[in-house]
Amino acid sequence: MIDVVRDLRAGSSLAQELYRFRYRVFVEHAGWQLPTQQRLEFDQFDTPQAVHLVNRASDGGIAGLLRLLPTTAPYMIERLWPDLLAYAPQPRSPRIWEVTRLGTDPDLRPHERGQAVAELVTACLEYGIDHGISDMLAVMTEEHARKVVVGLGWGFERCGPARVVGASEVIALRLRVSPSALANVRERTRLPHRLCRESRAPQDACAHTLPA
Repeated sequence: MIDVVRDLRAGSSLAQELYRFRYRVFVEHAGWQLPTQQRLEFDQFDTPQAVHLVNRASDGGIAGLLRLLPTTAPYMIERLWPDLLAYAPQPRSPRIWEVTRLGTDPDLRPHERGQAVAELVTACLEYGIDHGISDMLAVMTEEHARKVVVGLGWGFERCGPARVVGASEVIALRLRVSPSALANVRERTRLPHRLCRESRAPQDACAHTLPA
């Protein structure tokens, strides 16, 4: 199952778990140059409006996750790489969200990582349909888009020119969310059953701010 984590409070034990996983995946393993604190990776876009889809392994650990940002609040393409949207106006709509921080446990075997990604992509479409989302935006290399997005049965439209971010040349994608897109992905991934499990982030006794 995929846990849908909303209203995540900075400083909660769940936030610490997710941000620690992101540090391990994106900073330690992928080598991204990102702001961190105490081996936690989080940024200015980790607001109460952000939604995480969390793929749990059989032992309860995190197999993978992604973050969704509404375009009605600040989002990464708008603030960091607006030139990637040169072919269209910058969206600001409750029906358009941005997919970010998609990553899997680097200790998984290749086929397990592929399965975790397939489940997250399927869950992303489920969440979009459930919440009236018509389009998702994402940033990745064109090669990765064709391998992962198209490879899983989901088409995309390119939003603008490529640019270098870090060490990679990336593009912005627009992904249409629809029952037919979900059906295509389900057929390709052989995941016929519902994956998303809605839950609100448990609020514990931790402070509501991350450690300085």
